Amino acid sequence: MGGKVKLGPRLALITTLLMGATLGISVWSFMRLRRVDLETDFKEHAQQVGRALQAAMEPVSAEEVREDLQARKETLLTALSPFSLDLVWVAPEKLVDEGWSQLVEAAQIDEAPVGWFFSPAGRPAFFAMAVPLRDGPKSEAGKVLAVLGFRRSTAGIEASVWASLKKVLPWLILGVGGFGAMMLGLLRGGVVRPLRRLNDAIEGVAQGDLSRALLPQRDDEIGVLAGRFNAMTDSLREAKAEQERATGARSALEARLRHSEKLATMGQMAAQIAHELGTPLSVIGGRARGMAKKAGDPNEVLKNAEIITGQVERITRIIRQMLNFSRKSRPTLTEVDVPAVVSESLIFVDEALLRHSIHTVLELDERVPPIPGDPAEIQQVCLNLLNNAIHAMPTGGQLTVRLNRTLRRKEGLELAAPTEYLVLEICDSGHGVPPELRERVFEPFFTTKDTGQGTGLGLAVSLGIVKDHDGWIEVGDPPDGGATFRVYLPLVADPSGVSELAVVAPMSKDQ
Repeated sequence: MGGKVKLGPRLALITTLLMGATLGISVWSFMRLRRVDLETDFKEHAQQVGRALQAAMEPVSAEEVREDLQARKETLLTALSPFSLDLVWVAPEKLVDEGWSQLVEAAQIDEAPVGWFFSPAGRPAFFAMAVPLRDGPKSEAGKVLAVLGFRRSTAGIEASVWASLKKVLPWLILGVGGFGAMMLGLLRGGVVRPLRRLNDAIEGVAQGDLSRALLPQRDDEIGVLAGRFNAMTDSLREAKAEQERATGARSALEARLRHSEKLATMGQMAAQIAHELGTPLSVIGGRARGMAKKAGDPNEVLKNAEIITGQVERITRIIRQMLNFSRKSRPTLTEVDVPAVVSESLIFVDEALLRHSIHTVLELDERVPPIPGDPAEIQQVCLNLLNNAIHAMPTGGQLTVRLNRTLRRKEGLELAAPTEYLVLEICDSGHGVPPELRERVFEPFFTTKDTGQGTGLGLAVSLGIVKDHDGWIEVGDPPDGGATFRVYLPLVADPSGVSELAVVAPMSKDQ
């Protein structure tokens, strides 16, 4: 901005230049009119001299015209002053000078004094006049016997024109400069300062300050603009307040939906937990009976007691995990060990996988570092997607869980540089998701499962959690059938590993 001409000086300069151009054209027109007036006066004076000369010399005698003109030459020079006698032509002499010949011919035709202005190349401009002399009055058909030619320099006209210009020019410069200064002051006070205040207010609004207001103290376009700005900021404040209320209501609703889905997931996991607890309880019961039978053997009692202690710790861990998962709490932003969360989620659904004869393939990239997020919410996403895959394979199949890193451009940011993401891929070999339903599977309460197998909130809640973590979910088809859900979560940049990653294109509809 430092080297740019600002609005006020720019408008003042443009207006001054236009004013100067207008005055310049006016001065040029004035000078032309001045020249024309001077030339007209000059020509009228020459006409008067010519007519007076013609009246004094006529009539002339054909026999004595030359001698008479030569005798009166000195008198003629005095009478013609400040003109100079340049030609004495007596018919039928032939004229060599082309300019004079045309002028003499015109004087003979008109039988009256004829004068022209001449501007020869390389010579000063001048005015020349030819005066015809007849042998009798024109009314009696007198014949032109001779022509007198006289001339005068027009330097006086040029000098008078330039003298007039010198008188006008200082006033012209002073007027243009004063006009420019006046326009600059008016523009600064009437346009630039109000626009500057409006620009400052717009910058404040752009930075989030919606309390800015302008006083529309004028009834012109700038006053209307200030009033419109105030109306806009009022609308923005109302819209912001409404958005904050809507955001708060939506956040509360999403929190309730997540908790409801969490409780629904717990109901589905009840049978799995019963199986998980049944195994260690059976071991505890067997070892307790063994201790009763061999109460006298200290080694056997110590061995059985250690096994019972380990099983009790296992039961305690399972119950604590369930309590932590079911407890409704605010998100806790910390570092999430995603491989550990995935492995723990698979333990939760282990009984369901065995019951449905589902073979699990686990592919975890050892280079995956912790990511910023809430462990409980990430675990809820994993459980929702795992349960979704289990329900898609009621008669068995293969569940593939992959976890690695990739470089991607987030949707809507195609021009941005690729960013490193963690991608969790859960594939099943079930019936898949029809293309026409892929946009709806994330809608709340939309489900294709049988009654009693789902609430229709799992994928909607999962998408909301992933979006809260600045990620997204994609749905596609693996080549061998079924469905694939890919969860992309931002990963803290690791400069040592970025060069080894490939930029992954978005999942197409047939992947």
